[in-house]
Amino acid sequence: MRMATSPSRVQTGESGLEEKIGQLTAALDEAREELRACQESHDRNLSALCAIADGIAIVDNKGCITCLNPVASHLTGWKEDASLGRNLLKVVKFTDHQGRAVDILSEGFSTEQDDIVSLTRRDGHVILVDGTVAQVHDRDHNAIGAVVTFRNVTAATKLTRELAYHANHDSLTGLHNRRAFKAKLQRAITNAAEFGSGNAMLYIDLDQFKAVNDKGGHFAGDELLRQLAVLLRRQLREHDTVARLGGDEFAVLLENCTTAHAAAVAEKIRSAIVDFVFAWNDTVFKVGCSVGQLDFDDDRRSAQEIIGIADRMCYLAKTGGRNQVAFYGAQESGAAPSEHDVSHRPGARRDEGELLA
Repeated sequence: MRMATSPSRVQTGESGLEEKIGQLTAALDEAREELRACQESHDRNLSALCAIADGIAIVDNKGCITCLNPVASHLTGWKEDASLGRNLLKVVKFTDHQGRAVDILSEGFSTEQDDIVSLTRRDGHVILVDGTVAQVHDRDHNAIGAVVTFRNVTAATKLTRELAYHANHDSLTGLHNRRAFKAKLQRAITNAAEFGSGNAMLYIDLDQFKAVNDKGGHFAGDELLRQLAVLLRRQLREHDTVARLGGDEFAVLLENCTTAHAAAVAEKIRSAIVDFVFAWNDTVFKVGCSVGQLDFDDDRRSAQEIIGIADRMCYLAKTGGRNQVAFYGAQESGAAPSEHDVSHRPGARRDEGELLA
């Protein structure tokens, strides 16, 4: 016998179904809202990633690229879709100043200003870059990859190096200037005090240089100085320092050398300048030089004092007949010769703070 279904039970079943559907609909709406929020967050983060002025490469634990922002694509020459899944070192090729490959993920970027990393683009073009490497962790603090941030510093680096060069070199001859020479001399003094190494300074003043300016003009004098700068450099070892102190005066720093070697170099320089023939238009000029030599193997004298003594020895060589070397030994005691007033000479006794470019 078939029993009739109670209307109340049917209504209860329909009500429960409607409630269930309502719950599912609410859950679906909530999921859609979460998805929409996630999509907005993703789009916002992607827009921010694209807006960053630095190149950004995100890699997984295997060093494979999972994201490359537009700036990184521009700097490397790789499109993001072509780089995904590739090892970072195959896409972003970093090298040091010696051309050796740099594993940025393990070595990071150098903190030395003069050791900027190079980046070789896909087309072979090389730019200078700087940047950082940061590890990425999940909520449980497990490493899941890294973010490599890098920027093009080619123009800034070249400008910095150019400014540093001009701050330490003579604009006419390309030799070190007085400022750079004093800095190198001070380091040599410090090393002499620590290791007892022998050093020498040569102060060189040209003879008959005024005749070149008077007869050939200042352009001729400038060209003579440029050629003599090359000549001086050829007489020295690789690590020796030659500088133009101003006018027609030069200085040479010989580090880790004996007195005999310094004397030989001084004579070599004197002889080379005497034998040098300078032709300008239809006129041939010959000049000489007077050289003052001072040896030192300790820090008893400051850089300024050493320059002053060598300058005075140069003056003695000039007043004693020119075209010769006047020597003041490292072991000599007492004050340096000072009875001759050399303040009238160009470059003599300059203020320590004066910088000649």
